[in-house]
Amino acid sequence: MEPALWSIKYSPQAWDDFVGQDDAISQLRKLAESKTGQNMIFCGPAGTGKSCAAFVFSRALLGDTFTANFKYLNVRDLRETTVAKAKRDLQTLSKLERSERTELDEYMSAVYKEAKADLALKGHTGEPNKSQLLHEAIRLFASTITVSDEMVKYLVLDEADALDRNMQQALRRTMEMYSDACRFILTTPSLAGWNTAVVSRCLVVRFPAPQDDVVEKLLRTIATKERVKCDDKAFRAIARESSGDMRRAINLLQVCAAGVQSVTEDVVYECSENQLNKDVREMVSLVVNGSFAQGRDLMKRLLAVDSYGPDEICIAVQADIMNRPLDSLTTDRILQRIADIEYRITQAKNPFVHLSALLASIGEMTSAKTA
Repeated sequence: MEPALWSIKYSPQAWDDFVGQDDAISQLRKLAESKTGQNMIFCGPAGTGKSCAAFVFSRALLGDTFTANFKYLNVRDLRETTVAKAKRDLQTLSKLERSERTELDEYMSAVYKEAKADLALKGHTGEPNKSQLLHEAIRLFASTITVSDEMVKYLVLDEADALDRNMQQALRRTMEMYSDACRFILTTPSLAGWNTAVVSRCLVVRFPAPQDDVVEKLLRTIATKERVKCDDKAFRAIARESSGDMRRAINLLQVCAAGVQSVTEDVVYECSENQLNKDVREMVSLVVNGSFAQGRDLMKRLLAVDSYGPDEICIAVQADIMNRPLDSLTTDRILQRIADIEYRITQAKNPFVHLSALLASIGEMTSAKTA
C-alpha cells in the first residue's frame, strides 16, 4: 500500500533526493564513501531532512550489515514509555495483534530485563524508573558487538534535545565506553542547552531551513506528480506558512488539495491555521485587553491538557505578535522578551512560571498602546 501522507511518500531515500541541503549532504556523502564513521550531531529546524539523512548515511556506510548494525530511537518516545508498558515480556507481546505492538515495545521489553538485572547486581529490588530505562535503552544497543568486525554500529537518537543534563552526562560516558563498537547520530534543533563535552565528541552537521524558492520548487514537483492544480500565489503562500519546514509544506499542500479542484492562496490560509494558532491568538488578545487571569488559564490548558510544548507556544506567540498592528518599538521589545523566556525554558526551568511572566510582559508593553 502507498503511504497516505505525501511527506512519507516523498521523503528522501537517496542522496539525490535531498533538496536545499547541498553542503550537509555533500559532507555526509564524502564521509560515507570514505567509510569514515564518527559521532555526529545533525543540527537544524524541524522538517529539514535530519532523520532521513541519518538513515541514508548509515545505509551507505554500513552496506549489507545495515539491518543488523543500525538502530533508530526517538528520545521522546523512550521518555514516554512507562515502566508498566516496558515490563511486558515477549511472550505477552506475541499474543497481541501486530497493530497493537511495535518494534519499540519489543525492544523496551529487553531493555527492562537488562535494567532490572543491573539493579539486582547493585542490591536494589525495586523497579527501574523512566530515566534508568532511557539510559539502558541507549547502553544496550551500544554495548553489543557488531555483526561485522570491519564495521561499527550506528545508533540514531532522534529528538535528542529531550535529554536532560544528567542524561547528557550519561550519554557522554556511554559514548566513551563503547567508542570501539558504536557511533551515535544525534538530531536536535539547536545546540542550546547541550553539554559541551558531548558536542566536542561529535562532528556538527548543520541543516539550515531552505529558502522559499527551494520549497516552492519541491512543491511544484510533487503537485505535478499528484496532478494537483495549484496557482503561483498558493505555492508562495505554502512556502511562507511552512517557514522552511519541508514536511509541513508537503503536508499543507496535501491538505489544501483535498476536496478542491484548484488550490488558491485563500485555501492555503484557511487550511494553515491550526488549533494552536487560534488558541494562542485568543490568549494574547485576552492579555492585551487586560484579562491576564483568563489568558493564563488558557495557557495552562495548552500546556497541561492539550500537551503542547512550551517551545511550540513561544513560536506561536511570536508569529501572532508579528501579525498584530503594533508599532515597531513595542514589537521589538516583545520579541526580545519572547527570546529571553524561550532561553530560560531551555535551562530546565518551570515553563508555566516563565510563560506566565511572558504574558504579563505582553500585557504591560501593550497596555499603553491599547488604552
